[in-house]
This record gives sequence, C-alpha cells and structure tokens, in this order.
Amino acid sequence: MKTDLILPFYKPHEGWLNHLLESVTALRQELNRRGSTLRVILANDGSPKSCYPDEALDAIRAAADEFIFSTYDVNHGKGYCLRHAVQKADGDIQIYTDGDFPFGWQCAAEAFDRLKSGADVVMGVRGVDYGKALHPLRKLISKGVRRLNRFLLGMPERYLDTQAGMKGFRGAGKQAFLDTTVDTFLFDTEFILLAWDRGLRIDTIPLTLRPGLSFSKMGWRVLFRELGHFLRIMPAHWVRKKQHHPAQD
Repeated sequence: MKTDLILPFYKPHEGWLNHLLESVTALRQELNRRGSTLRVILANDGSPKSCYPDEALDAIRAAADEFIFSTYDVNHGKGYCLRHAVQKADGDIQIYTDGDFPFGWQCAAEAFDRLKSGADVVMGVRGVDYGKALHPLRKLISKGVRRLNRFLLGMPERYLDTQAGMKGFRGAGKQAFLDTTVDTFLFDTEFILLAWDRGLRIDTIPLTLRPGLSFSKMGWRVLFRELGHFLRIMPAHWVRKKQHHPAQD
C-alpha cells in the first residue's frame, strides 16, 4: 500500500521544518510497520520559493519514502492548494493535515487504520482544548459554522465539526474531495457535505491539540466571504437531498 500525506503551507513560520521532520519520521515508521509506504506531498499555496530552501526539501525527501513538492506562483487558498496536490496523489489512501501537525502525527495513523478498514472518508473532531487556543473571532466562526451545518444543512451531530484540519479519504472519498469548488476556509464543509450526500461511509476520530499551540486571528472580511461560500453551497445540497439522500441520524 501507499499513503499520501498532504501538508498545505503558506509562508511557513520560522522553525517549521524541525517539527515536520520529527512527525514525518515517526509516521513513516508506524505506517511501514502497518504495511504502507509514506509519500509526503508538501503543498505550497503560492508563497515564495525562498520559503523552502533546497536543503529543507532534501531533508523531507530523506524522511519520507517518497516526496513531491506541489507548488504554483499565486496564492489561492487552502482548498485550492489541497485539490492541486490531491490531483498528484495516486496512493491507496490520502490524508491531509496542517504542516505543523497541530494534532500530532498519531491522528494520521488512526485515519489510515479507519480507511484501510473500509471508511471512504475520515474526519477529525476537535476537543474543548482547541477552542481555548483560538482567537475570539475564529472561535465565533467555528461555532457559527457548526450551527449553520445543523440548522440550515441538517447535518448529523457527529459531522458538525467540518472545519477540523485533519481528514483522510480513498476511492469515492477522493473523488468527492476533488469535486469541491470552494478555494478558502469553507472547502472542508463542502467536502463533508458532498460525501454525506453521496452516502459515503464517514468515520470520525477525536483530535487533541498539541500543547503550546495558538492560532492566528481571522478578520471580519474573512467571515463575510465564507458566509457567501456557505450560501452558495447550500442550494446545491438541498437539490441533491431532494433527489436522493440516504437515511442517517
């Protein structure tokens, strides 16, 4: 088996490489033990090539079984960045998480197990520790998305936390991901919504935040932009649901 680990980046912070190498090395050893090779796809969302010195890329290449540097010149957003990278991924399983591994590498190993056992999609669900690390506006956006998912999309409780930054998929789950259209923050919601509408098996796993992490703030402009994306994907969901929707609780 081959597993693609996709790590999106935009202007990585100082010291990004050391933790990435520790996590990739540990995950590679674990997946090799479980019968899979690990290919790392570093997905650069339009930040300057100078952010990724050749020696850094060589170090990642040495830590993984295989390595791809997926890049382009103009910043588009995380959703676009991940789709661009997933198009290059031909492994049996694809998993993505943020490049600083905010939830540790173990969640990727658990996602691998769930996918290998038959899940089409795996989504992480964040614990209460995550909220404590968020800027108040980001916390407001996160809570708002959950409520919109519940009351306007009718999603089951177990799928409401669509914005957690760790997901995995294979087969039909991969195709659902590639069929997303949102380039920015809300692409995760669109993905889980598509997978749910198509009746795919979606497993959830709990996520625990790595100690010492905090997250950058988001502005009101981002909030209104993502609300616009939500209003755009909502009608398509209701059309699909009216045509056919598997019974789920």
